[in-house]
Amino acid sequence: MKIRHERPMSDLSFEVRAPLGLELATGETVTIANWSLDGFQFPGDSDVLPKEATLSIPFQGVDIRFPVKLERKGKDRFLTFEGLTGRQRETLAVFYRSLLSGRMASTEEVITSLDTPVDLVPMEETEEEKEVATAGKSPRSLRALFSVVLYLVLAAVIFWTLGSGIYGRISTVDIHNARVEAPLVNHAAAQGGFVSEIAVSVGDTVSAGDILVRIITPEGEAAIADVRARITSIEQRLGDAILREARLAARLAQERLDLVAAVLFAAPSTEQRAREALEAFDGRWSADHMDLFEAHAATLREIDSTEDELRRLRRERGRIGEAREALHVMATEDGIVRNIDVLLGQFVARSTLVATVEGTQARQARGWLDQSMAASVHLGMEVDVTINAGGGRERIAGQISDLQAGIDPELSPEFGMIVTVAFPDYSVEDAREQLPHLMPVQLEAQRAWAARFSDRIDSITGFFGG
Repeated sequence: MKIRHERPMSDLSFEVRAPLGLELATGETVTIANWSLDGFQFPGDSDVLPKEATLSIPFQGVDIRFPVKLERKGKDRFLTFEGLTGRQRETLAVFYRSLLSGRMASTEEVITSLDTPVDLVPMEETEEEKEVATAGKSPRSLRALFSVVLYLVLAAVIFWTLGSGIYGRISTVDIHNARVEAPLVNHAAAQGGFVSEIAVSVGDTVSAGDILVRIITPEGEAAIADVRARITSIEQRLGDAILREARLAARLAQERLDLVAAVLFAAPSTEQRAREALEAFDGRWSADHMDLFEAHAATLREIDSTEDELRRLRRERGRIGEAREALHVMATEDGIVRNIDVLLGQFVARSTLVATVEGTQARQARGWLDQSMAASVHLGMEVDVTINAGGGRERIAGQISDLQAGIDPELSPEFGMIVTVAFPDYSVEDAREQLPHLMPVQLEAQRAWAARFSDRIDSITGFFGG
């Protein structure tokens, strides 16, 4: 275990009393009276503390403003400055140290600089100063040697600067108008209609076939409502017919039971007549029951025709439902919703952009190259990619993944080579987080002989370094 004692930094602990303006995202401006380089106590009693704001330093009638990020420390209302750039932190430190030392002061809600008047100093040298200037002066030869060395150093710096520029121009191929592009898929309305539901939100993960936006038309809704009402009516009529048929069937069954009982309990003189009556009933030609037979048969025919009509209406309902579903905008592939371009209840015409989904493919950079340089690049060629990360330049590795000859108006109106560069060191998630869509980048493809030369220099340097 190592125990290390460090003295506290006074710059982060002492507070100064001087006005600072804090413009919140809501447009409200809050005045901070006491603050330090570490942070400040947010005034008021609101439970919601800001995370981003614009800091304003009133200095002699001029506001010095820059954006800041705030983070809450502990359970109180103390907010600290997070992610300040070097220039921003140094600007704040200048006022802080000047207030502590007394070179600046707060007057009438403004920070002012305290100028101390001094006596005028004569510009010409006195006799004593002239003697001191010439005393102990180095010999002329040493001064000449110093001048020669200085000129040689300046010449080396100039030669190195110009030589590096010339070498970079002949050893690399610049790919122009480059930018990062996400695999965005635009989803448009197939037919005109009204937005009835927005089923997703920006940032949601969707799969192919998921409904993004539901679109309806008054004609389609009227048609489906009409067929549903007709189906309900037919179903009610079918139910009534089935109920009547059941009652008639029960009466027929009861009549036959009565005839069977008459045969079983008939006297010898009436038994033959009772059997003939039963045979006539079973044959459906009994005159006494003809009305009952016809009513039952008519009910069965009504049930059959009603069921046929119901099946037809249900097929029509399915057809109308499929037509309604075809109006909805569905995701064509897996991805993340990046934009919703319609509002609930809005009317959209055919081919109107409704939503944008970013696919699961990795983000790439695309640039333009003059056709005269077509022979200078090839698939798999290593590319140095320069991006602006956090206010500074950062170089990452790239590789040419596709080459196409043609015209892309978004890159250049002239015919040339459309160069696509992949980022092999970045995963899909890292590229989404660190390489925003349409972010400008600088692409430099290194020529083959320059790459071999660089590898040889690296091997020689590694040999002597080892």
